[in-house]
Amino acid sequence: MKSIGVRDPLGTVLAGGLTGRPFLEALRREVAATAGVGHSLLGRMSTDPRSRADFCVIALQHYPLVTVFTRYLEMLLLAAPDSEAKMWLAKVLVDEYGEGSRGLDHASLYRNFLRATGVPEGQERKARLHPAVVEFIFEHLRIAAREPFLVGLGAVGPGHEWAIPAMFARMIQGLRAAGFADGQIEYFLLHVEQDKDHGAWLEEALVRYALTPEACGQIRKGALLSLALREQFWWGVADKLNAERMRQRTGLSPSTAGSESRELTLEELEQLVCPRVEFPFDSPAGSTGVPNWAAQGGLEGELMKTESPKAPCGNN
Repeated sequence: MKSIGVRDPLGTVLAGGLTGRPFLEALRREVAATAGVGHSLLGRMSTDPRSRADFCVIALQHYPLVTVFTRYLEMLLLAAPDSEAKMWLAKVLVDEYGEGSRGLDHASLYRNFLRATGVPEGQERKARLHPAVVEFIFEHLRIAAREPFLVGLGAVGPGHEWAIPAMFARMIQGLRAAGFADGQIEYFLLHVEQDKDHGAWLEEALVRYALTPEACGQIRKGALLSLALREQFWWGVADKLNAERMRQRTGLSPSTAGSESRELTLEELEQLVCPRVEFPFDSPAGSTGVPNWAAQGGLEGELMKTESPKAPCGNN
């Protein structure tokens, strides 16, 4: 994958040495002004009406992002430095699992929308995904797993929860113009309101750490990385829309047809990002029966030697 550059059109909000709440307020303004939030595909929803068929294409590309989002939060929950940070992340996760949506997790709500667009049951797992979709997911997994915790928190907080209400408000305009009933677009309506809470909760986690220019720089880095990937995602969706419109209007194959056969499906993608938990239980044991790695860490008691457990891949 090519690296994602972070554009900085407004200049750095760190130039004035802002920290704490003033830094986060400045970052909110910067997030709102990014191309990831204000992409032309979203901005034209009210002036360039989209058909239900268009939203079928959009939904098939967007659904994989929905299925994987909790994975980022779960990884950050494990990496969080203290219980308070874990608590704010856990509050968001509980909603994502369905606490505020009649027990339906958000991927289930989105599948209801997919059916309303005309996508047959199960087809969402077989559709070819634009490379920008795959890169969005891979990069966010990398950020959550490999970058410092505050970079990851910046990606899921300002990069997602602060950005989504504005993006989805524009999307809802287009969905209603295309004739979708509110019951069919519950996923989007819920997120416009629920993510305001999520953004506020994660801000409470962020403000505890945004005490130095270094920490603020990490938070902002995560937010802008995520939003650069979001802009690239929207351009990928636009490519898919243009290709499908050409097929429907002319019967001709678009210039991207050859590369589409090599694109991943969600089924294939899930196998690549399947979570795996490993413990070094096969390390040699000492005379007490405790593996050396455990004995060196002060762990007492006998541990069974076993194959490294692998968590099953969920289909959400």
